[in-house]
Amino acid sequence: MCWIFAYNWNKNSIPFLVEGLTNLEYRGYDSAWVFWITKGGKIFLEKAVWKVSNLAGKVELNKNKDKDYNSGIAHTRWATHWGVTEKNTHPHYSSNKRFFVVHNWIIENYAELKKDLIKKWYEFYSETDTEIIAKLIEDLFDWNLIETISKLTQKLVWAYALGIIDTENPDVLIWTKFWSPMILGIDTQACFLSSDINALSQNCKEFFILEDKEIVVLKNWKHKIFSLWKEIFRNSEKITEDFQIATKWDFETFTEKEIYEAPEVLLNCLKWRINFENKTITNETLAELWELDIERIEIIASGSSYFAWVTSSYWFRELAWMPCLVTISSEFLYDTFLPNKKTLYVFISQSGETADVRESVRIVKEKWWITFGLVNVVGSTVARMCDYWLYTHSWIEIWVASTKNIIGQLWVLLLMSLSFGKKRNLQISKIREIIWEIWELNILMKSQLWNTKNIKKLAKKYSKYKNFFFLWRNLLYWTAEECSLKLKELTYLHSECYSTWELKHGPLALVWPDFPCIALNLKWVLKSKTVSNIKEVKARNTTVLWVVTKWDKNEELYDDIIEVPEVSHILAPFIPLIPMWSFAVEIAKELWKDVDKPQNLAKSVTVE
Repeated sequence: MCWIFAYNWNKNSIPFLVEGLTNLEYRGYDSAWVFWITKGGKIFLEKAVWKVSNLAGKVELNKNKDKDYNSGIAHTRWATHWGVTEKNTHPHYSSNKRFFVVHNWIIENYAELKKDLIKKWYEFYSETDTEIIAKLIEDLFDWNLIETISKLTQKLVWAYALGIIDTENPDVLIWTKFWSPMILGIDTQACFLSSDINALSQNCKEFFILEDKEIVVLKNWKHKIFSLWKEIFRNSEKITEDFQIATKWDFETFTEKEIYEAPEVLLNCLKWRINFENKTITNETLAELWELDIERIEIIASGSSYFAWVTSSYWFRELAWMPCLVTISSEFLYDTFLPNKKTLYVFISQSGETADVRESVRIVKEKWWITFGLVNVVGSTVARMCDYWLYTHSWIEIWVASTKNIIGQLWVLLLMSLSFGKKRNLQISKIREIIWEIWELNILMKSQLWNTKNIKKLAKKYSKYKNFFFLWRNLLYWTAEECSLKLKELTYLHSECYSTWELKHGPLALVWPDFPCIALNLKWVLKSKTVSNIKEVKARNTTVLWVVTKWDKNEELYDDIIEVPEVSHILAPFIPLIPMWSFAVEIAKELWKDVDKPQNLAKSVTVE
């Protein structure tokens, strides 16, 4: 996954581009570069592997940094197929060094295109598909760069966002995209382009979301948008406070700050959707779904979002009496699709750009079935593709491990299941009872934020272990999987998740003193069954960390304890999240891991 930030203005572009890359740093990358050009065609190029700070240091030492570079492109690259080397770092250039190209995503037919170019005596210096694009532009160039790019895009298979600079027309930047996100930001005497609107918010007041195959030409801080060789005109959108770059406040890491925001996300997500005074649901989109003949739900998601969907499947069955199928999005693409006109196909993606989720939406849309998107990023591709959508309103989630956005996803899903339940004769008294409990849960989750002393003490003890079991029953399945995933992401320790009943079907063979078990055993969620299974674990002399409802503990069954507030079984999946996320963060700190930027991971998975 790569990210772009570009600039065309009447000031020196170097400070803006380095700052723009810093604002995109959370997206995950392993190399970075900046490319500037003056109106006279003089080029400034710096590359660095790993941190943006490495690149910024090189730029600062470059004696040419203070010249008048009016246009430029900055880029972070995440190596998906080729090595992390400066040679593979963008931009890549044509054989005659006239055309410089930056590129996001992957060209799947690059090998075939490269063979054709080699037959024409083109030589290659890197291992990337992007260099092939630069050579193709040279090969296809017919003295009209817009028409050349139009021909080029017809040859490329899969997805891309392309930025091209013609060194013989150095004051012009040309862009096009297909599937890969690209945002054009505009301000007084300024144009910016970025893969992510968050990098634009400090410099721009308005923006355009570019559509597939559109071509944007930037010159003298003015923009033109072309579609099918014709210039088109569209209204811009305003950049609001929702897009502002986040800060860490007084927290040591962004991850901790975002965990701290989780209770507020509850209220922000449900604002204008639930009237807490009269305990009613007030959402137009859900009301529109009432008018449709929907009898079942099929949910398509991945990662933490997939675990959230699994929890919601319990809610849809129990509260709305609706069958609910949950499918991993990458598997949905290659499974046999059996469409049903009475099914609502629901897609979830924090960024709204996840590659396999977007492809899954496309498959369902081609069959003309009903699609519903649940995303956090306003204006993202998944939201714009779907027939209906709701945003989680979880604010900007900066760093890699998703936390507060999962809370937002769960709230929307619970709200949907209550809404369908009301249509299918769920008692009004039951709906009001759950809405009241939701309001109380906000207070209970806030109270958990201050239990840091016990969590830090436990993290110091458990950081010595290399393997963990997370154990669960019933509705706590997703919670256990999510907590296990966070431990893996942040600490790089091995962690597995099983139903306590399933231990006897094989995994119990792994239970021994150095393989601790973290048991989620909350009141109202098959508590007695879990107690019986944990006795089997204790009989093998392993260490047990007990996550249990306050005042409901059984001391002979655990070595350590995390107490959580009492809630109903419907809301039980929420209540262990904050302490267990904090537990993973504190273990990562004990092991000196980079909490905000886990190795090999990125915020938005754009390669399927």
